[in-house]
Amino acid sequence: MERSFSNCFTNIQLFFTFTKTLSVLQRIQTIYLFLVFIIQLTGFIFLPDRLFYTGVSVGVLQSYVLLITNIILIVIPLWNIFQYKKRKQQFILNRVLLLITLGLLVNHCIGYFKVEVFKTHQLFVFAVNIFTVIFLSLANKAIQRDEDLVRSADRLR
Repeated sequence: MERSFSNCFTNIQLFFTFTKTLSVLQRIQTIYLFLVFIIQLTGFIFLPDRLFYTGVSVGVLQSYVLLITNIILIVIPLWNIFQYKKRKQQFILNRVLLLITLGLLVNHCIGYFKVEVFKTHQLFVFAVNIFTVIFLSLANKAIQRDEDLVRSADRLR
Protein backbone atom coordinates (compact mmCIF):
# COMPACT_ATOMS: atom_id res chain seq x y z
CA MET A 1 0.00 0.00 0.00
CA GLU A 2 2.79 2.39 0.95
CA ARG A 3 4.65 1.63 -2.25
CA SER A 4 1.65 2.52 -4.44
CA PHE A 5 1.20 5.79 -2.53
CA SER A 6 4.82 6.81 -3.17
CA ASN A 7 4.46 5.72 -6.79
CA CYS A 8 1.36 7.90 -7.14
CA PHE A 9 3.15 10.84 -5.53
CA THR A 10 6.06 10.43 -7.94
CA ASN A 11 3.68 10.38 -10.89
CA ILE A 12 2.01 13.59 -9.68
CA GLN A 13 5.41 15.27 -9.34
CA LEU A 14 6.35 14.18 -12.86
CA PHE A 15 3.05 15.52 -14.20
CA PHE A 16 3.56 18.95 -12.64
CA THR A 17 7.18 19.09 -13.80
CA PHE A 18 6.03 18.20 -17.31
CA THR A 19 3.26 20.81 -17.33
CA LYS A 20 5.65 23.44 -15.99
CA THR A 21 8.09 22.62 -18.79
CA LEU A 22 5.27 22.82 -21.34
CA SER A 23 4.16 26.21 -20.07
CA VAL A 24 7.69 27.56 -20.39
CA LEU A 25 8.07 26.06 -23.85
CA GLN A 26 4.98 27.93 -25.02
CA ARG A 27 6.76 31.27 -25.08
CA ILE A 28 6.81 33.05 -28.41
CA GLN A 29 10.59 32.84 -28.80
CA THR A 30 10.25 29.06 -28.64
CA ILE A 31 8.00 29.18 -31.67
CA TYR A 32 10.44 31.45 -33.51
CA LEU A 33 13.41 29.23 -32.70
CA PHE A 34 11.47 26.13 -33.74
CA LEU A 35 10.61 27.83 -37.04
CA VAL A 36 14.31 28.56 -37.57
CA PHE A 37 15.05 24.89 -36.92
CA ILE A 38 12.37 23.73 -39.38
CA ILE A 39 13.34 26.24 -42.09
CA GLN A 40 17.04 25.39 -41.87
CA LEU A 41 16.38 21.64 -41.79
CA THR A 42 14.14 21.76 -44.87
CA GLY A 43 16.68 23.99 -46.63
CA PHE A 44 19.44 21.51 -45.79
CA ILE A 45 17.43 18.53 -47.04
CA PHE A 46 15.67 19.95 -50.11
CA LEU A 47 18.17 22.61 -51.25
CA PRO A 48 21.56 20.87 -51.19
CA ASP A 49 23.33 23.31 -53.56
CA ARG A 50 24.73 26.62 -52.36
CA LEU A 51 26.66 29.34 -54.13
CA PHE A 52 30.13 30.39 -53.09
CA TYR A 53 31.23 33.97 -53.47
CA THR A 54 33.02 32.91 -56.67
CA GLY A 55 29.71 32.00 -58.32
CA VAL A 56 30.36 28.25 -58.23
CA SER A 57 27.46 26.04 -57.12
CA VAL A 58 28.65 23.59 -54.46
CA GLY A 59 26.79 20.91 -52.57
CA VAL A 60 26.51 21.39 -48.82
CA LEU A 61 28.06 17.98 -48.20
CA GLN A 62 31.04 18.82 -50.43
CA SER A 63 32.19 21.88 -48.47
CA TYR A 64 33.17 21.65 -44.81
CA VAL A 65 32.42 25.32 -44.20
CA LEU A 66 28.88 25.06 -45.56
CA LEU A 67 28.28 21.75 -43.80
CA ILE A 68 29.42 23.02 -40.40
CA THR A 69 27.52 26.31 -40.64
CA ASN A 70 24.34 24.56 -41.73
CA ILE A 71 24.59 21.98 -38.96
CA ILE A 72 25.14 24.80 -36.45
CA LEU A 73 22.08 26.62 -37.81
CA ILE A 74 20.01 23.44 -37.43
CA VAL A 75 21.18 22.15 -34.04
CA ILE A 76 21.74 25.33 -31.99
CA PRO A 77 18.20 26.79 -32.34
CA LEU A 78 16.70 23.46 -31.26
CA TRP A 79 19.10 23.26 -28.31
CA ASN A 80 18.49 26.94 -27.54
CA ILE A 81 14.78 26.29 -27.02
CA PHE A 82 15.54 24.28 -23.89
CA GLN A 83 17.85 26.95 -22.47
CA TYR A 84 14.84 29.00 -21.35
CA LYS A 85 16.23 29.60 -17.87
CA LYS A 86 19.36 31.21 -19.31
CA ARG A 87 17.90 34.14 -21.26
CA LYS A 88 21.21 35.98 -21.64
CA GLN A 89 22.87 32.88 -23.07
CA GLN A 90 19.91 32.42 -25.44
CA PHE A 91 20.24 36.03 -26.55
CA ILE A 92 23.98 35.74 -27.20
CA LEU A 93 23.64 32.44 -29.08
CA ASN A 94 20.92 33.97 -31.26
CA ARG A 95 23.22 36.88 -32.04
CA VAL A 96 25.97 34.47 -33.06
CA LEU A 97 23.49 32.57 -35.24
CA LEU A 98 22.42 35.88 -36.78
CA LEU A 99 26.03 36.69 -37.67
CA ILE A 100 26.55 33.24 -39.19
CA THR A 101 23.35 33.56 -41.22
CA LEU A 102 24.25 37.05 -42.40
CA GLY A 103 27.67 35.76 -43.46
CA LEU A 104 26.04 32.97 -45.45
CA LEU A 105 23.62 35.49 -46.94
CA VAL A 106 26.41 37.84 -48.05
CA ASN A 107 28.36 34.90 -49.48
CA HIS A 108 25.30 33.75 -51.39
CA CYS A 109 24.49 37.25 -52.69
CA ILE A 110 28.01 37.82 -54.00
CA GLY A 111 27.96 34.42 -55.68
CA TYR A 112 24.51 35.07 -57.14
CA PHE A 113 25.68 38.23 -58.86
CA LYS A 114 28.72 36.46 -60.35
CA VAL A 115 26.87 33.49 -61.83
CA GLU A 116 25.88 33.51 -65.50
CA VAL A 117 22.95 31.06 -65.38
CA PHE A 118 20.33 31.88 -62.74
CA LYS A 119 18.60 28.96 -61.08
CA THR A 120 15.34 29.22 -59.18
CA HIS A 121 16.43 27.03 -56.30
CA GLN A 122 19.18 29.54 -55.49
CA LEU A 123 16.45 32.10 -54.77
CA PHE A 124 14.90 29.62 -52.35
CA VAL A 125 18.24 29.34 -50.53
CA PHE A 126 18.27 33.12 -50.32
CA ALA A 127 14.71 33.07 -48.92
CA VAL A 128 15.67 30.44 -46.31
CA ASN A 129 18.46 32.70 -45.05
CA ILE A 130 16.20 35.78 -45.03
CA PHE A 131 13.49 33.97 -43.03
CA THR A 132 16.15 32.70 -40.63
CA VAL A 133 17.37 36.26 -40.03
CA ILE A 134 13.79 37.47 -39.49
CA PHE A 135 12.84 34.73 -37.02
CA LEU A 136 16.11 34.98 -35.08
CA SER A 137 15.60 38.73 -34.77
CA LEU A 138 12.03 38.22 -33.55
CA ALA A 139 13.23 35.60 -31.05
CA ASN A 140 15.86 38.02 -29.73
CA LYS A 141 13.24 40.73 -29.40
CA ALA A 142 10.99 38.39 -27.41
CA ILE A 143 13.88 37.28 -25.20
CA GLN A 144 14.76 40.92 -24.53
CA ARG A 145 11.12 41.60 -23.64
CA ASP A 146 11.19 38.70 -21.14
CA GLU A 147 14.44 39.98 -19.66
CA ASP A 148 12.97 43.47 -19.24
CA LEU A 149 9.89 41.99 -17.57
CA VAL A 150 12.05 40.05 -15.09
CA ARG A 151 14.14 43.15 -14.33
CA SER A 152 11.02 45.24 -13.69
CA ALA A 153 9.65 42.54 -11.39
CA ASP A 154 12.94 42.47 -9.48
CA ARG A 155 12.81 46.24 -9.16
CA LEU A 156 9.37 46.09 -7.54
CA ARG A 157 10.52 43.74 -4.76
